[in-house]
Formats: sequence, structure tokens, C-alpha cells
Amino acid sequence: MIPVSVVILTYNGGRFITGLLDSLADQSYPRELTEVIVIDNASGDGTAEIAERYPWAQVVRLPRNLGYAGGNALAPALARHETIAFLNQDVICHRDWLAELVAAFQPVVGIGAVASNMVMPGAPEFAARDRHRTFDTVYFEDLSVFGYGCYRNAPAAGPRPSRIVTGCSFMTSKTIVARLGYLFDVRLWMYVEDTDFSLRLVSQGFKLRVVPTSIVYHLHEERFRITRGRLRAAARAIMNRVFVFYSSLNAVEFAIYLPFLLAGGPLKLLELRMSWPRRIVVALPFALFSLACMIAALPLAPLRFSAKRRQIMANRHVGSLGMLSHLLGLTA
Repeated sequence: MIPVSVVILTYNGGRFITGLLDSLADQSYPRELTEVIVIDNASGDGTAEIAERYPWAQVVRLPRNLGYAGGNALAPALARHETIAFLNQDVICHRDWLAELVAAFQPVVGIGAVASNMVMPGAPEFAARDRHRTFDTVYFEDLSVFGYGCYRNAPAAGPRPSRIVTGCSFMTSKTIVARLGYLFDVRLWMYVEDTDFSLRLVSQGFKLRVVPTSIVYHLHEERFRITRGRLRAAARAIMNRVFVFYSSLNAVEFAIYLPFLLAGGPLKLLELRMSWPRRIVVALPFALFSLACMIAALPLAPLRFSAKRRQIMANRHVGSLGMLSHLLGLTA
């Protein structure tokens, strides 16, 4: 067994953090090999104070909110151990969550990151939140051919190839992050940073895996509500998608993939949990909003991310055919 640092980024997660830390206190993986670091993004609801009640958890209070990307980007410097597992604040971990992630993470055979079986509300196994037994289905975040993340399930039959690893629960190492140059791009702030991380791994020839027996119950349920805050968040996510794929692809590849990306803005609506009548009503406004955000992002991408693209291209080990095949679902 190897020592592992577990990093949890929190922001106003007081209602979640007790359940998560209680589940970490009961892991089958040896406590003496586990370091737990809670990075608090300047919460205003007492999250850090709750986490400090657990003496085995190191709480790092940030003076300001650095976003999801910026907060997690501190992890390699804070962690004492080479292997690092990352968790969202709003999950409850199966008792074997960490042991099974460690067992599947094999950098020596080219595994760059492994992600957990992420059980969301609506999955039949979610209500029980059984922390001792496993089940025959793996739930995971996949990458659609149109560039957006989509929630999928499949029969559980050992670690399975994946096109991305979700930031909700994944494991990588300091050495791999150093090889990439950084964990998450802090300019993305929040949303699509895990896709960016995954594509940079793939571009350097690393493999990604989802581990059915490493289970987390994700308490967050995505509902489609139209508010000013939700529109700002959606705009950020859509524009970040353009920035990430611009950075990850050369000019020819991006030109080939751009029609898929543009179509993916409106098609993302199909992944949201809502009734079909409501989906039909919001389809046209959502499509126009998505396309407007993408068109706005296109001239900004070369201004902000050209240097990043050059760096990725200089270190890339995968050819155009391999990269496009990965994005279009022809290879994992």
C-alpha cells in the first residue's frame, strides 16, 4: 500500500462536509497512510470551522475565493504524498472508495488518472447510499462527440476506459501533474477544467479509467432553472468549452471539430433533467444563447490561449488522427 493525500475543495459546503468527513473516517484504507487536506475557498457559512472538528484533517483557509480551478491547483504544493485523490465537497464515499482507486491507479502502465463510480440522484442505488456493498453498474461522466460532459452508465466489469475523468472524484500523481505543467488552468475558474485536464493527459499518451468499485454518492442534483446566476454560470461553461478545445487542438483539428462543438451548445439541453414539454419550450432560446456564447468566445480564444496551445502542441505525443478519434468516440 502507498501513502495518499486526499484533497477536498470547499466553498459554503457546511451542509455537506460532515457527511463527507464521516465517510472518510470510516475508510478501509489505513488511516496512517492517508492525509486529508480541506482547502476552504473563503467560505462564509462556517465550513472551515466544521472541518476543524476533525483533528486528522488539515484545514487550509484561503483569504479569497480562487474558484474551483485555482483552489485545487494548490493541492500538489500542499500535499505531502506523491499520489493525490481529489473530492468534491458534496459526496459521500463508499468504505472502499480510496482502496479501490489506489488499486486501479497504475502510472507505470500509462494510467494518468482514474475516476470513481459517481452515483447521482435518480440512480436506483442512490437512495440507500450503501457504503459497504458494491453493485453491478458503473456511473460515470463521459465526453460526448459534441464536446460536453454527459452522464452515462454501463455494466460494471473492472476499470473501463474513459474519454475524461470527472473532477468530482479522481486520482492522479504529482509527477504526472508536473509533466503536464499544472493541474487545472486557473483562468477557467470553474467548469470544464476537468475536461481540459483530461485532454492534456490524452495528448501526452496517458490513459484514463473509471473504477466501478470506487463509489461516491454525489448529493448535487442539477436542475434547469433560469436565474441571472445560472445564466452567468452557463455562459462561463459554454465559453470555457471553446477555450479548452481551442487549446487542445491544432488549427486544422479545431476547424474539423468546430461544427461538432457548435452543435453541442444547443444539444447539451438533452442532458438536463427536465420534462420534454419544458425542454421544447426552452430549446430555441437555449440554442441561441449557447451559440451566442460560443461565437463570443471564438475571437477571445487565440488572444488568451495561444501560448497554452503552443505548449500543448510542443509536448503532444498523439497525432491528429488519434486525437480526433478520441473526441469522436472512435477510441477511448
